[in-house]
Amino acid sequence: MQFNLIDEQWIPVRRRDGTKTMIAPYEVTDQFKENPVMSLDAPRSDFNGALIQFLIGLVQTVAAPQNGAEWRKKLIEPPAPEELNAAFSSVHHAFELGGDGPRFMQDYDALTVSQGNIDGILIDMPGDSTTKKNTDHFIKRNTVKKICPSCSAIALLTMQINAPAGGQGNRTSLRGGGPLTTIIAGDKQHDTLWQLIWLNVLEHGAFLNICCNPKLITDDAKFPWMTKTRTSETEENVCQPGDFHPAVMFWGMPRRIRLNTDYLMNGYCDTCGQLSDSLISQYQQKNFGMNFTGSWLHPLSPYSIGKDELIPTHPQPGGVTYRHWLGLVQQDNNDKKMPARIVHEFINNRHRAGWQFRLWAFGYDMKNMNARCWYESRMPLLYIDPSIRTEYENTVASVIKSAVIVGKNLRIALKNAIHGKPIVDPITNKIKWEYKDIKKLPADEDKRRSKVLFETKENTSLISIESLFWQNTEALFYALLADITKTYENKMEMIAYLMNWHNCLCLEAERLFDAYSWELPIEDSNPKRIVIARNEMRKFNRGSKVKNLLNL
Repeated sequence: MQFNLIDEQWIPVRRRDGTKTMIAPYEVTDQFKENPVMSLDAPRSDFNGALIQFLIGLVQTVAAPQNGAEWRKKLIEPPAPEELNAAFSSVHHAFELGGDGPRFMQDYDALTVSQGNIDGILIDMPGDSTTKKNTDHFIKRNTVKKICPSCSAIALLTMQINAPAGGQGNRTSLRGGGPLTTIIAGDKQHDTLWQLIWLNVLEHGAFLNICCNPKLITDDAKFPWMTKTRTSETEENVCQPGDFHPAVMFWGMPRRIRLNTDYLMNGYCDTCGQLSDSLISQYQQKNFGMNFTGSWLHPLSPYSIGKDELIPTHPQPGGVTYRHWLGLVQQDNNDKKMPARIVHEFINNRHRAGWQFRLWAFGYDMKNMNARCWYESRMPLLYIDPSIRTEYENTVASVIKSAVIVGKNLRIALKNAIHGKPIVDPITNKIKWEYKDIKKLPADEDKRRSKVLFETKENTSLISIESLFWQNTEALFYALLADITKTYENKMEMIAYLMNWHNCLCLEAERLFDAYSWELPIEDSNPKRIVIARNEMRKFNRGSKVKNLLNL
């Protein structure tokens, strides 16, 4: 099967007039003035996430702007499809999905392992362990048996970008299993698919200096499938930034996969529903593929700064809300978290007054091989005058950290109310809580609280309630951002805004506590314990720790 991802119309999109169609990558600017391509329109959210990274990566690899002036010009006046096609054609040979030569994101050589059902390359489909235990309650086995070349290419891309841990020698993606990706999204004046792509492309020189070895310009230094796969049967066989060109960060290939393009079927694709005479039903996979180690700096990933390396951020239970503002939108020096390089570039060098752009964050919450949830979120990217940015960011950091304290305290209070046992210290007359399921609690109060938070970090009931706290206060937070900006710009007092913020946090925590602490069956509930837990929560939330943080 010949199916080239530069030539073929395989990317599902929607135009301004609502028309759904398929385009080749270079057609992203087709009819830009009359009826532009507005958005991706894949049948799955994770497919859209993978496709936007594919398009950004392709443009970054072969058509990046040389300077800021070119970037600004092409944001409004994009290159014609013919110009893009000429640029993309330079890597045409690296984007064959089938055929006898190198295959896009697939093992260089034919694999001598048994064929598996094609649904195995879909991250959220039940695996062997799940089907053996009959625990595929929500996403059923055998619902995807054959998929078209377009969906096969996107599924393959999605797997390689997000490759999770699990199973001996199953290597994770270059950014670990299920990385969080952050994308700059435009406003109503910059809302085409081309502009979404271009907003996330760095200038050529800046990209080359971000990571890796830009002197390595051969095909295999950018596209790993263009040469024999670097397998990793031993710990010494690793792939580090210095071994590759920076472009490889978009084209990492940790899994050894070969699509079976020799045995094709006719019918309807089980993923997108389109009729095709080239449906793929089988694939092969082998362990010990490329083992990416070291401090990569992917331009679309936020990172935590570890002792010896950069650690990419991953979605966690509860989703992506404004509690992640520090580390996604602005630097968090205390917790050593930094936004993606593209976010840093936009805020510091590209943002303009009057733009109402957003941050699009998405990714899988993975627990080893299990895809617990796909999360997406959008946050406003406000323009802040450089003269007030430091003060503004310091205040915003305090605002978010106050919400973190109150939100976590809500979780502790609910744990106390539902599972705790209050013990009164006979000497200090203070209450300490004990639990049947949490042993060896430290004597220090702050350490006890940290222990309880750690032990409940995957308690779905408590996490879901804490998530409601963040969701229910999000609109207030964004309104407060505008108020903070206004007070700094006009040199006004903001104490009234911060007092209102603090009060609203406390009231929302109390409301959620009251709504959920009495949900236990009457025979299991303990009214006295609930009242004690509520009073403690209220006293803590309205106490000096939160007030001092807000300078109240």
